[in-house]
Amino acid sequence: MFRNVAILAAAVCAVLFVVLLVSPATYVGTYGVVADAGADFMVRRASPMFAGLALLLWFARDATPSVLRTGVTASVALTFAGIALTGISAFQGGVASAMILVAAFGELLLAALLLIANRRR
Repeated sequence: MFRNVAILAAAVCAVLFVVLLVSPATYVGTYGVVADAGADFMVRRASPMFAGLALLLWFARDATPSVLRTGVTASVALTFAGIALTGISAFQGGVASAMILVAAFGELLLAALLLIANRRR
């Protein structure tokens, strides 16, 4: 199970990397937020982090249960949960539309799947 979830998460991260790098304004606009030059700059700057996560998950996909795999899994799960919480906060603060809640649900689901898959042998 871990292998499949790691591959899924790596694919999600790779897609996010490309979208954030190539079309930051479109991505930000998806959530009802106006993308100015500052937002474009920050989104593009954040995109390589998703490339790094994609690569990390891709190489970890066949890792056997270990402290290292648990660390990788927990770190990536924390990253996605944190992103989800910032989205929920943005919605509650009136910054983002309800569409951000769809993304937050997906992010929390991916975090949970990673943690569950890591615990299975």
